[in-house]
Amino acid sequence: MRRAYLTSLILLGVLAGISTQSANAQLAENKAFLLEGNGFAISENSILTATIDLQFTIAKRGATSEFALQNGLIDINGKDLTVSGFRGTILKNGQFFKISSEASDAGGKKFTFKALGNLVEKNPGNSIYSVTATLSDPSNKITKLIYTTKVSEFTPIKPTDKNKKTEITVRILKGSSNSEVPNYNEQAGRFLFNYFSENRISIISGGTVTFVNEDIVSHSLKSGTSNNYNKTLKEAFTADGKISSGNIQPGKSWSVTFKEPGFYRIFDEKYQWMDATIFVSSDSSSKTIGSSKNLLN
Repeated sequence: MRRAYLTSLILLGVLAGISTQSANAQLAENKAFLLEGNGFAISENSILTATIDLQFTIAKRGATSEFALQNGLIDINGKDLTVSGFRGTILKNGQFFKISSEASDAGGKKFTFKALGNLVEKNPGNSIYSVTATLSDPSNKITKLIYTTKVSEFTPIKPTDKNKKTEITVRILKGSSNSEVPNYNEQAGRFLFNYFSENRISIISGGTVTFVNEDIVSHSLKSGTSNNYNKTLKEAFTADGKISSGNIQPGKSWSVTFKEPGFYRIFDEKYQWMDATIFVSSDSSSKTIGSSKNLLN
């Protein structure tokens, strides 16, 4: 117990130290975000590794900001908790945020999750938040959670003509088939391990995304869910059968139109370190995910 207490103090001290750095706000209304983080779960008798993955939107509702969860998962030492009943508040223009939710394990056991995030650093396209949280079970046993998280904003894409649907082109970068080859990121101004020219994208319902293969090998893209927290599966993703590009040969392209609002995780069937998340905002009453086609020029 003494070891757990001392480690908790050290972690809190580190987070408190870095949170004093100057930074600009990242979270804002009428946008979509992905929050990913790693840290520790600290109880009276143990210190365990923990991860968190939340996909959510923030909308303005009168004088308040309304958080809407799309997908959420908390993992503690390989035990998955699914997040629901998600609520949140932005404080001081995004310098801080508070969230609360319910969480449940595979057996249906319910937990209460509460968290406070503090902006540490803002980078091009994402920001770093230190997050402290508590997880309470039905007997009021409390586990403390400490995360370092990255919050990524989905790239806003606006139509150039109000009478036309949104269209965006995403390039499959040369060398993407090799996970150890970095590519130059113009926005960040440095080499990063990026495999798509954009990997956090937002479009309106009815919008089309075209993937252009600039690599020297073919790529096959599918939609699905991440298996990051399922230790029994070897594959990083499981296809959901909604979207499949077939083989996109070098120099060729493929387009898909999204009609149903929501989040879509796109990954490469063979090179599963390649993935992108697309957020589709509501723009029509259509409830059917759209068509896809190969473009031969």
